[in-house]
Amino acid sequence: MRVGELAEATGLTVRTLHHYDALGLVTPSGRTGGGHREYAAADVRRLYQVVALRRLGFALHDVKALLDGAAYDPRETVRRHLAESARRVAAETELRQRLTHLLAVLDRGGEPTTEDLLRAVEATTMSETYYTPEQRAELERRRTELGDDAMARAQQDWVDLYAALKVELDAGTDPADSRVQALAAKARELLAAFTGGDPAMYASLKRMYDAEGPETASRGVADAATQEYLQRAIQVARG
Repeated sequence: MRVGELAEATGLTVRTLHHYDALGLVTPSGRTGGGHREYAAADVRRLYQVVALRRLGFALHDVKALLDGAAYDPRETVRRHLAESARRVAAETELRQRLTHLLAVLDRGGEPTTEDLLRAVEATTMSETYYTPEQRAELERRRTELGDDAMARAQQDWVDLYAALKVELDAGTDPADSRVQALAAKARELLAAFTGGDPAMYASLKRMYDAEGPETASRGVADAATQEYLQRAIQVARG
């Protein structure tokens, strides 16, 4: 199938598929009767591996190294993906049970207890967040401490940062270029402000971005290609 058809079938963007092609992750190997490149069945199988491994937290350069390795066993990806799916199903099942209980109480003309509502809020939060209760409390404390104006400025800083990164990405600027490195340094500064320098908080944030994808996790501020470009720049900075 052609790139547009694959994008429509999978929910990925054409830009993301082109990015994977440019990185040598998933390159269309087939040809149409007219000589146009198209994705063969083997390419779709590899695309699944890429998407699943990304959801499990692997960076794109690690995904490529893993898939290109002679000893790679695709069953391991499916096993890990299945385990992550089971974790999510368990969280959603818990939420469903608590909401069913709330509805039953209301259908009987009753009023849910405070405990019922708190349990529903907890289940909703657990199904939607990657942060521990302690981390959520710390984020809320910091948000209150900073105030609405400072939070709005921080959000705008991220918007401006990704916009500048996209300009450099579209221009084909090397991630090692001084302009991109300055943007990577700004990103590290903003990350440090958000996480408070806590490695566990950073790990939770990374899990969310890896699982949900940059577009969803950032509420539309970042896209997959720009996020990967930033990660490459940060890798360069780390040597």
